Amino acid sequence: MLFVAACDGGAEGVPPTVGEEISPTPAPEVVYEDASEDDIEDVLAPNEPAEDVPINVILVDGAPGLGMAYMMSDEFAGIDGFDISYTMTNDVDALVASLLNQEPDFAIAPINVAAMMHTNGSGYRLAAITTWGIMHIVSDQDISSLEDLRGETVVAFARAGTPGITLRSVLTQNDIPFIEPDTTDFTPDPDSVAIVYLTAPSDVRDAVATGMEIGGAPVSFAVLAEPVATAITGFATNMGREGFTARINLQDEWARNNDGEIYPQVALVFHERLLDGNSDFVQDFISAVEQSTNFVMTNPVEAGDLLVELGSVAIPNGQIVGNAVGAGRIPMYFTRTTAARSAVESFLQVLMDENPNLIGGAMPSDEFFFGG
Repeated sequence: MLFVAACDGGAEGVPPTVGEEISPTPAPEVVYEDASEDDIEDVLAPNEPAEDVPINVILVDGAPGLGMAYMMSDEFAGIDGFDISYTMTNDVDALVASLLNQEPDFAIAPINVAAMMHTNGSGYRLAAITTWGIMHIVSDQDISSLEDLRGETVVAFARAGTPGITLRSVLTQNDIPFIEPDTTDFTPDPDSVAIVYLTAPSDVRDAVATGMEIGGAPVSFAVLAEPVATAITGFATNMGREGFTARINLQDEWARNNDGEIYPQVALVFHERLLDGNSDFVQDFISAVEQSTNFVMTNPVEAGDLLVELGSVAIPNGQIVGNAVGAGRIPMYFTRTTAARSAVESFLQVLMDENPNLIGGAMPSDEFFFGG
């Protein structure tokens, strides 16, 4: 039970006179009231520690997820006071839908998606670029330049994403015409490159490995991202198609036509609501992602194996990652916004010139670039 004390005395504030008999002060009257069990528990229970703040992170499997492998594993000690949960998806559309609903606190996303989520008012800001261009043209033919693609069919994915945008841009910059048939049954133009888009990277990989017939011939040219571009050699060989390897690095082609500037591909973004009361945590999380990204470059095989253990279907084993990093084909250099801004704006301007809808209809404002 709880209790309330009440006192009943004489004339308040009047001292007794000399010789006056002083009556003892009545004892306080104690009034007992019934109390609930919850009240008793509140009084008796010790102070409980505050619950950790839940933080949701979403990322795409493959190279984007690779940079988060260490952080998602048991090897990462976490950040005090925060309960971080991760969602790894193979579906970029699912990533976009989640961001549109403003569900994740952090995301590892394609740079054009990151820009779109700011421009449309979803409240996301750019913290860093985690991965630069990782797109390659793989083939079983001995090609060395984009000119060798004239009259050929190239299978790609993500028409409105970095793979499709980058391929079209480097072809245009080299005055190589291209067509984009909406069917697999067509006759190639001998002077143009035919680009056929499939739904997902795994579809492109399977089309290569099985020799899917497109444009009247088995697939011999495809755009794939690392580390799948490295893995395709063994995957296709196991299916009876030998000789496939990465032949043309689209990052190199981009730099050749853009004053040596490379293009950003994967971004770390966070929702601006975190700055209200958790700004120190934002900085701590960014630093943790930097550490996790750097881990890939110093321990590529271990990072790949960690991601496989976490459920990756894009990476067959850690050795593939080790081979790709060793060949210099995974430029996973964590670059904070201040240093990356020029390259980001240049790349987004190319997208804006091609189709403003690719980045949400307008270039992002200064507020998009967290930290400068």
